[in-house]
Amino acid sequence: MDAVALLALLASSAPAAPAAVSSSTSAARAEVTLSAAGDIRLDGPIAAIARKGGPGAPSRAIKRALAADIVFANLETPVTTRGDKTPKTWNFRARPADLKIPRAAGVTALNIANNHVWDYGERGFLDTLHALDRGHWRYVGGGLDRARAERVRVFKVRGLSVGIVGLTSTHPRAAWAGPRKPGVAYSDYARIPDIVRRAKKKCDVLIVSFHGGTELAEYPNDIQKAVAHAAIRSGADLFLGHHPHVLQPVEIYQGKPIVYSLGNFLFVSPSTATRSEAIVRVEMNRDGVQQLTFVPLDGNWGRPKPASAEVAAQARAALDRLGAFEQRPDLLIFESPESTPKDIPGPSVGRTAHP
Repeated sequence: MDAVALLALLASSAPAAPAAVSSSTSAARAEVTLSAAGDIRLDGPIAAIARKGGPGAPSRAIKRALAADIVFANLETPVTTRGDKTPKTWNFRARPADLKIPRAAGVTALNIANNHVWDYGERGFLDTLHALDRGHWRYVGGGLDRARAERVRVFKVRGLSVGIVGLTSTHPRAAWAGPRKPGVAYSDYARIPDIVRRAKKKCDVLIVSFHGGTELAEYPNDIQKAVAHAAIRSGADLFLGHHPHVLQPVEIYQGKPIVYSLGNFLFVSPSTATRSEAIVRVEMNRDGVQQLTFVPLDGNWGRPKPASAEVAAQARAALDRLGAFEQRPDLLIFESPESTPKDIPGPSVGRTAHP
């Protein structure tokens, strides 16, 4: 879609009316929690750490901080021993056994709509689907055809249905899923409203996961903002982004939270700018998203750990570049390392509102 068409689409999308707020006293309490983290790369340094210390070694210091009913992250690695390299600067590849690494961390759901799942072409992508299916993983953003790549995955927890859809803007056309072609769910602006509206009909709370943006950029680019706003206007309750490898700000749009980038998780990048990471713990009930608590981490070269005061300050500054924490202190919480045990930032202690 060209720029003129995109502007026309955005201009024609009328803002949605604010959601009604229930007067029920039970609505004030969350029924279900979801923890979301950023990018996972399963080969290279992460695989080496796991080979030496076991699959739980990379995540050992922060596993309890990640604990929730649903634990979601972006799998930035094809799982295959076959296929031809796609011509590009960085090609990743992991073995099926390496999927024990996110499982040991407690991850229960994965996004695969990203710019590395096609690193070894269609054969490598199909092997990845097979490995995930064989391992009984719940995943979004890719499939044997476009319908399956775009479909919502619904998690039913204590009577609440939480749906997740995965999209990406980072692939060339060769990797896009088609009506009869395997691939990833491309974030076609013209299709976003239909994808989101269909998904929302199947769940109480809908989360859109999006892989896109500019690597190492402090702010979201125009594509990120356009996709996020279209998703929220179409009915998404929360937008979670990844790909820039650094934290980007939170935005409140039509009353709904947009997290443009959570940075890395189990991933080693050559830039020290990627050191500051975060987990976001989302509390939800039938009225939607009730609270987001951001837990700052230090990437620690593939062994993430609770952030020091210095790294946490960097994380807080990055997340609040648009002033969202001051705008919605009831919704957005930043977990300060000074009030949280440094070894285990557990979900029941030390939550402090952003100052």
